[in-house]
Amino acid sequence: MAKPPILLLHGALGSADQLLPLANLLTSDFTVYNRSFSGHGGSAIPAVGYRMDMLVADLESWMDDTFSEPVPAFGYSMGGYAATVLACRRPELFSRLITLGTKWDWTPESAAREVSMLDTTVIAQKVPALADLIKARHAPQDWRLVVEATIGLIHALGKNPLLNQNQLAQLTVQVDVLWGSADRMVSQGESEQTAQSIPNGRFHILDGVKHPFEQLDPAVLMPFILE
Repeated sequence: MAKPPILLLHGALGSADQLLPLANLLTSDFTVYNRSFSGHGGSAIPAVGYRMDMLVADLESWMDDTFSEPVPAFGYSMGGYAATVLACRRPELFSRLITLGTKWDWTPESAAREVSMLDTTVIAQKVPALADLIKARHAPQDWRLVVEATIGLIHALGKNPLLNQNQLAQLTVQVDVLWGSADRMVSQGESEQTAQSIPNGRFHILDGVKHPFEQLDPAVLMPFILE
């Protein structure tokens, strides 16, 4: 019997490689589709940089070509936001969503806080391991251009969020919103409010989990994915 599909969507500055530890855990139960967003994972960065609408449109086109029935999806951080935007527009594409560490509250101020941590000179000097990680995930693209494109995406979301309370209230797909209690980039309040705004939304706290996916034991996600 063929295994059911599941879609994995990575976070900002990431690629499919970021979710490989989770993908490897899921292969015994699912046919795993671990996909890099357009312009990520080594593919050419669009001339205009990254825009959430463009990432969502590319994901929509790919899902239409790939799946004939609704599929479950796990989205980490940016991946969770993109999946939720698409689920609001095309709920028939998804059987359910699980998000982790997704930032929901986008304003110019919150975008500015995120961007303040993305100075490529500072990253190269003070967090060289992160620079090397981004470089490896996006080769042969220049890692600095990946960061600059991500900054553009964040600023655009701050000015024009693609999700609001009315849209979430109309969402028919079940969404499990997971938030780590040690996450310093995403607040409990915005995560819990988002789950409460979705008719079939559920909020879960992962005790002690930080924001970086690389610091997570993916086994803690299995009960939510396999239920």
